[in-house]
Amino acid sequence: MKTASTRVIRLLIFIVLALIAILSLYPLFYMAFSSMKPTIEYIKHPLALPETWYFDNFKALFYRFSLVRLFGNTVLYVGLSMVACLVVSVPAAYAFAKLKFRFRNGFYVAMIATMTIPGITFIIPNYLLMSRIGWTDHIVSVVVIWAVSAIPSTVFLLTSLMRGMPDEVLEAIKMDGAKYHQAMIKIILPMSLPGVVTVSIFNATNWWNDLLTPLIYLQSDHLKTVTVAVATVLNRFSSDYPLLLSGLLLASLPPIAIYIIFQGFIRKGLVIGAVK
Repeated sequence: MKTASTRVIRLLIFIVLALIAILSLYPLFYMAFSSMKPTIEYIKHPLALPETWYFDNFKALFYRFSLVRLFGNTVLYVGLSMVACLVVSVPAAYAFAKLKFRFRNGFYVAMIATMTIPGITFIIPNYLLMSRIGWTDHIVSVVVIWAVSAIPSTVFLLTSLMRGMPDEVLEAIKMDGAKYHQAMIKIILPMSLPGVVTVSIFNATNWWNDLLTPLIYLQSDHLKTVTVAVATVLNRFSSDYPLLLSGLLLASLPPIAIYIIFQGFIRKGLVIGAVK
């Protein structure tokens, strides 16, 4: 009886997960097939498969909106933001997790408390600050805003991860004469690599999909990102649905590819962060 009930439960779990997977993947497949249709065919048969593979929508996007430059801009901004965020977050998390200093808990709680403040409340002060120091319409503004906004959550996750690491390893390397930064680079950082990759992927996905920040701070066309370009397509060609879906499909592919490539690190990072 126990074996039979276990099989039934597993079957129900499998069915539920299969339905969730289908519902999650359906929009992606719908965008892929619809972007391969001419506008007239899409209007006549919006739910049918394309009769012929039609790639002119993608060609139009590349020629009209310079997608190569837009993708390059987005990758550059995300990469610089990731480096800036980790340069600050990794030492901060190491200090909160493994070092003892005065007001450590107070600083930690104050930093984590900033996560409860809605990010939209910082838009006007940040814009005024960037305009006064001359960083508007410059990539530095986007990189700084993205990196700073992700530091509290990144430090929070990495601190929880590093606190679960044994102190004996650090004490042993310190007895050999290693400094704090050497212990962090040689011991803590390699052991935290799955967690660092996981939180970096989450941050990169959020930055890639962010529309508001580059839309506010970047006015020049040659500095805009993919999400801003897709929003431009939505405004200019609101009736050309295949063209719109082509832009949405291209904008969504890089985060999906990143997740597929680094899914091993993500699973390992989540397990390490959950088990202490």
